[in-house]
Amino acid sequence: MSWVALADNSSQSLSDLSASALHERGTLMLETLVAPGSKPQTIAGLELRGASVCDLSIQAMPGGGIHFLLRAENEIIHAALSHDAEDQSSLLRISYSWDMPNGRGQLVIERPGTNKLYLREIERPLPITARAIEALMQPRGGRHLCEDLVFIAVSDQVEPIGPMPGICPKTPVQTPEGMKPIGTLKRGDLVTSLNGDAIPVLQVLRKTVPARGSFQPIRLRAPYFGLTQDVVLTPEARLVVGGTQVEYLFGSDSVLVPVKHLTSAASARYEDGHKLVTYVQLLLPDHEPILAGGTAIESMNIGRIRRKKELLKSTLLGQFDPYTLPEHSKTAFPVLKSYEAVTLAQLRAA
Repeated sequence: MSWVALADNSSQSLSDLSASALHERGTLMLETLVAPGSKPQTIAGLELRGASVCDLSIQAMPGGGIHFLLRAENEIIHAALSHDAEDQSSLLRISYSWDMPNGRGQLVIERPGTNKLYLREIERPLPITARAIEALMQPRGGRHLCEDLVFIAVSDQVEPIGPMPGICPKTPVQTPEGMKPIGTLKRGDLVTSLNGDAIPVLQVLRKTVPARGSFQPIRLRAPYFGLTQDVVLTPEARLVVGGTQVEYLFGSDSVLVPVKHLTSAASARYEDGHKLVTYVQLLLPDHEPILAGGTAIESMNIGRIRRKKELLKSTLLGQFDPYTLPEHSKTAFPVLKSYEAVTLAQLRAA
């Protein structure tokens, strides 16, 4: 089943859960903006009383850190984890997962759009009960969600962390045999690079996620950025844009343009009305851009994560033999800031 609950400060969606639905494993995930302050601030909290007692608290700490506390009946766990986000524009993704059969838990902080990830293992985790999840999703007494919370969601699986796919499966990708939906490609297929070379697909990554926050789909509209048709991407997906304007403005042959920076222009808009969304991405040998819908889009960059064996197990890439995974260096192209991306989009539209 995977995602069973989704809520924000104005809406909620909840599947029918049996009392034992989340007893063995699950993941609580939320995204929130960082609000600097001199006192601890509760991001999400729950006080549940009655037949089953549960206290849940996720707090932002002064100086850059997260404190997590979970109490169920007479058992309690707590963990603290630091991060380096300093301003309110920084989005954090915080996850707590539990795998009771294997006695493992994790508290994770991720910064979407960066490779930064902070993880703390929890040796004796506690599950969050179905009743507690139901209470956490409902806007009534005992629950607190901060104003800066973007969404909170629950899965009945241990959800992967780290690099995520970001392209809608229906997006057409250029191959030596013509355009094919990216969702139909498989390991060993060939795609066409920017210079016309045939590049083998090492792996195809696919994931269904809540359609909120850094996962909320954005529709890029044709004919902007050379698109021959609309494409749907995550906010963190990045276009590879080149040309004389780029070289003149930014001093580089090409730049990377995060899609999230384009929504203030006519070229892109967020799509509403989705609860969940499925994304796909291609893993290529050298992190080459792919031609999708007529424009160049960054393929998955996994850096040198294969060297971090324990972390690798917690990612989507953990299903593969580490020795079959490539190593990617840092991108050679500068990444545009928001105002730079808007300026470029306006010039392209003129």
